[in-house]
Amino acid sequence: MHVLWLASWYPDPYEKKNGDFIQRHAKAVAKFLPIDVIHIVQTGYKVTTKRGSIHTKEDNLRELIYSFNYTPWGIKWIDKIRYNLKYRFFYNDLLDKYSKQYGIPEMIHIHAPMKAGVVAGRIAKHWHVPYIVTDHSSMYDKKAIDSFYTRSNYFKKHLRKLYKKADAVTNVSEVMADKIQQLFAIKNIEIVRNVVDTSCFFYQPTIGSNIFRWVHVSTLYPLKNAEKIIEAFEQLHKKRNDWQLVIVGENNAALKRLVKAKNLQQKVLFTGELDYADVAKQMQQSSALVMFSKYENFPCTIIEALCCGLPVIASNVGGIKEAINISNGILVESENVAALQNALENMMNAYPQYNQSQIANEATAKYNEDVIGYQFIQLYRKILD
Repeated sequence: MHVLWLASWYPDPYEKKNGDFIQRHAKAVAKFLPIDVIHIVQTGYKVTTKRGSIHTKEDNLRELIYSFNYTPWGIKWIDKIRYNLKYRFFYNDLLDKYSKQYGIPEMIHIHAPMKAGVVAGRIAKHWHVPYIVTDHSSMYDKKAIDSFYTRSNYFKKHLRKLYKKADAVTNVSEVMADKIQQLFAIKNIEIVRNVVDTSCFFYQPTIGSNIFRWVHVSTLYPLKNAEKIIEAFEQLHKKRNDWQLVIVGENNAALKRLVKAKNLQQKVLFTGELDYADVAKQMQQSSALVMFSKYENFPCTIIEALCCGLPVIASNVGGIKEAINISNGILVESENVAALQNALENMMNAYPQYNQSQIANEATAKYNEDVIGYQFIQLYRKILD
């Protein structure tokens, strides 16, 4: 089976963690069959880029990363049109050359439908092959900064067309799948969850300590609501002192100033951005994970923590409730700082009731590479048959 992935998001030299969850999906599927991934760097129409390519091949996974020449002229609407046209022409030419070198694939798998999907729909028709769409975005939530409801008519038109003609659609959460079904009148959407590298994220019993070690892992973008997490810990600090919060993510000067202003420097620690394996180590050394996002789809961080045996406190947004239940965590209302503070205290008090080994075993059984990869394989076979 020859399957070509066209990924709008994927790790590249400009953004090394951009769409890394798609790369993990690719590695999971590549355990069963050869996968080619094409990704064209998207820096936007305001940034100068130079043409280049990076080709890597590891076992069954071939990654083809490209960028094209582009220099903005400084006129917004003209630059936007020029950028999109260059992107499309470059992509079409690239796929033509790909087919001559590697042959026409039996199927195209689009990850994150815009922008790659605009080209993918046309090339699938030209090649007479089916295509499927996997959407990872939270943009179908009206609270999202890049909400579908605020996008241009051009964007909405092409997305509807792409979904309408797809041979299958998948999503990582039931909540977002339902929203897509309602928007585009799709009969059925397959749920294929995000995948966890369980060779890194696994349960590691820790030596008992008098300090409860919380960990928060995220990009620290505004949607992650880290400021409100710090506010909740400020309130917790007024009641008890037997805790520590470790924040893993890009250096954020504003957050550090907030911690200093609240006199929590001894309680809240920053690690900076870490690679995948080191994030796992931080989790394995912690007691529980805390998340308080304004909106989400199905965040990888939560299921990675579960695979490490950590109970999780998170806001009840997106598909998070599909991973968290009474045995492995607590859900709180988004933006309700008082509810978060109460949940922190309740989990610390009830912590011995959480069976960390069981939490890890159940999560590992759901989100490991073999399980997720095989789900895609079954879908491919179903379509081709």
